[in-house]
Amino acid sequence: MLDKSVADTFSHAASFYKQHDVLQRITAKALQDNATLTGHLADIGCGPGTCFKHFPEVSNVTAIDIAAGMLEQVKLNYPQYAILNCDAQSLTLRGNSVDSVYSNLALQWCEDFPKAVNEIERVLVDNGFCHLAIVADGSLPELQTLGFRTNQFASMPSLLSAFGVKDASIPSCNSSWRVLQAKVEKVTVYFDDLRSLLYSIKGVGASAGQVGNQSRAMLSKSAWQERVLLAQGLASEKGIPLTYHIAYIHAQKR
Repeated sequence: MLDKSVADTFSHAASFYKQHDVLQRITAKALQDNATLTGHLADIGCGPGTCFKHFPEVSNVTAIDIAAGMLEQVKLNYPQYAILNCDAQSLTLRGNSVDSVYSNLALQWCEDFPKAVNEIERVLVDNGFCHLAIVADGSLPELQTLGFRTNQFASMPSLLSAFGVKDASIPSCNSSWRVLQAKVEKVTVYFDDLRSLLYSIKGVGASAGQVGNQSRAMLSKSAWQERVLLAQGLASEKGIPLTYHIAYIHAQKR
């Protein structure tokens, strides 16, 4: 299970989450463009909610999040959705009760990603679809340039191993999954200032501690100003860049 502080942090941020979800909106479009969503849909790590009106075969949506505050936003934005407050690694859904699973930039939070995939397999019906967008390794190189350390994200081979794929170029015959598509895409987003850039990464499970195990809160005023100047040096006409590698996985339960 995730630390309770994670859920509390997201609950506190729920009301103004939409101000900082630039990356989430980009990846949601890419994920949905290649998704087969039907019947009972489970949106894992739903945040304040996602619109699925472009998928007429979706009959009902269960929005799932560890943060009760996010689910309160779902109630306001999509009152027709069912809500479920639980962890992706321990879903409180019945087995074989979901036709399709959708998760946009949430499962990189999982301490045990294979456990989350096992839970998705358990709740999906046979031939049900799973569509995931996950922050992968190689992300956030700009933070290192700015003197911040970041947590590590999993590689695509590591993520695919949870689906029983040992070699991405060789389909697995023994797995209970059929991986339909797996790719990593680079996405760059831009920010007006360093403060908004650092705030945005919290929503995708990243941290930006100072090199030397000091948090940003412990930075002196001069050290913070130094990083502000470094960030301005990275800026283009679009703003200060922040680069992500996003793993998209589309799979079907056999």
